[in-house]
Amino acid sequence: MADYDGLLLDHDGVLLTLTDRSTLRESALAALRDAGVDAPTETDAETICIRVSVDELAALADRHSLPPERLWQCREDRIETLLRAELEAGRKAPYDDVPVLDGIGVPTGVVSNNQRRIIDAALDAHDMADWFETVVAREPTVESLVEKKPEPTYLEAAMADIGCSNPLYVGDSESDVLAADRAGVDVAFLRRRHNADATLDIRPTHDVGCLHAVVDLL
Repeated sequence: MADYDGLLLDHDGVLLTLTDRSTLRESALAALRDAGVDAPTETDAETICIRVSVDELAALADRHSLPPERLWQCREDRIETLLRAELEAGRKAPYDDVPVLDGIGVPTGVVSNNQRRIIDAALDAHDMADWFETVVAREPTVESLVEKKPEPTYLEAAMADIGCSNPLYVGDSESDVLAADRAGVDVAFLRRRHNADATLDIRPTHDVGCLHAVVDLL
């Protein structure tokens, strides 16, 4: 068994439940209208819903004669408002196995492509903020899109924050597995209901079905 000196975890789909994609898409449509698009399409909304790239954002903004920065700020603000409402309504909640992380014996952090302000709100809402020594996530800016996973930037920053050189990273997407590979760290691919049957083009170090199995690896 590897001698892991830290534990890093993705947030959405690992710690807290995912928000329904159709709900996210509605917020994206509202963001487009906020930015001045009179008749946004479902395709427009899908483009800025999740997993957005700089090039996709720039192309969409250009089609509607908008500054990318304005469109993205409207998107980020709408998504933040939505996810805070989902937290308050109890629809965005920790998975049942998350309490196993409370008090584990290695430094722990959260590494997410979501906005930092949303992660902070979620951890505070569920009294989990004290469980983690660091949270590394996006600022609501266009520039943050080039740093997000699968780039190793956030993982490397979190490793530096908690002072570890051989952490285990836990994620629920191929992007997470690729980010860990690029950062040179082991990764546990966590299967939840939303990704139970997922097939990956890159092999994770571990393939697990719950956080109890993750803690057993430490």
